[in-house]
Amino acid sequence: MAKNLRTIVPLGLLCGLAVVMAQQFPLWEHLLRYYGGKTDDTPVPSMKMGNHMQMSLKGKGQPADQERAQRIVAAARTVVAHYADVNTALRDGYKPFHPTGKLGEEVHYTNYRYNRLEQRHVNYDHPGSILYKRTPEGMQAVGVMYTAPQDSKPERLNAVAPLSIATWHRHVDFCGGPRGRPFQELFGPHAKFGPQGSIHTEEACKEAHGLWIPVVFGWMTHVYPNAKPPDEVWAGMDMAMDANTEEELKK
Repeated sequence: MAKNLRTIVPLGLLCGLAVVMAQQFPLWEHLLRYYGGKTDDTPVPSMKMGNHMQMSLKGKGQPADQERAQRIVAAARTVVAHYADVNTALRDGYKPFHPTGKLGEEVHYTNYRYNRLEQRHVNYDHPGSILYKRTPEGMQAVGVMYTAPQDSKPERLNAVAPLSIATWHRHVDFCGGPRGRPFQELFGPHAKFGPQGSIHTEEACKEAHGLWIPVVFGWMTHVYPNAKPPDEVWAGMDMAMDANTEEELKK
């Protein structure tokens, strides 16, 4: 009986702690922390852009990079054409991630099965996510997103899409807001918490009684096969990555 009690009591305490934590922060923030990274340190040559984005630096080009990039863009163009009707994507298991309903927004439609498989081996014909832009005429397929594990080394990212051409990014330094905070503290131009919040250090997050998440999700790269001008095919998201090179950073 005493042995059973020694087992039951710790389990009860753990369950109680889990309930308290769930009450303090929304479940989705706990999930982000559970699946997120423990540090934003990375062997990938990178820089911070703003408070919550980590961008890969352009690597040295290899002889086969251009040809390989062209094949990836061609595959992305085929995918975008196939899923021009968003209902086709929905039927194939792609689901919208956090749409706002605003015109002009870019919505990730993610197939979580393909996304999981992508962590081991990328299939350019079945990307983890398709990118849609909300227009007055409806959802327009504009690109695809490929992903890699958050702890990837440069070689892994380069194998998926050449670092000399593609721009990879991670969402970092996220401070989750406690349950019940005003909406304006979590979202919008003056947010305090969340992916666009003013809090972006662990110390400030602790002072605000937030939930610190160093890395949210893994590495991602966007491909916009029909972008004009062509130099935006691998940029996207208005990242202004033309100056994102080691030489520019040294200036």
